[in-house]
Amino acid sequence: MNRDRQSNPKRDYSKFVARFGCGAIFGIALAIAGGAIAYPTTTTGLLAVIIMFALASGLLSAIFGDKFWTNLWKWFP
Repeated sequence: MNRDRQSNPKRDYSKFVARFGCGAIFGIALAIAGGAIAYPTTTTGLLAVIIMFALASGLLSAIFGDKFWTNLWKWFP
């Protein structure tokens, strides 16, 4: 029995926080760029869209990691 391998390894929360933060910053930038194009009628609506984009891209980045960024890169020329 190898004791170095664990059947249920602990998650590295510093990596999770770093990936979530980078994804959230990207989501905020993407929402602001999209909001500038769509011209929102209310500030509250724009703020809600920014928060949703930040949470969605932050969680996707934290969960999928490098696969998220690789697949996202394919969308941009």
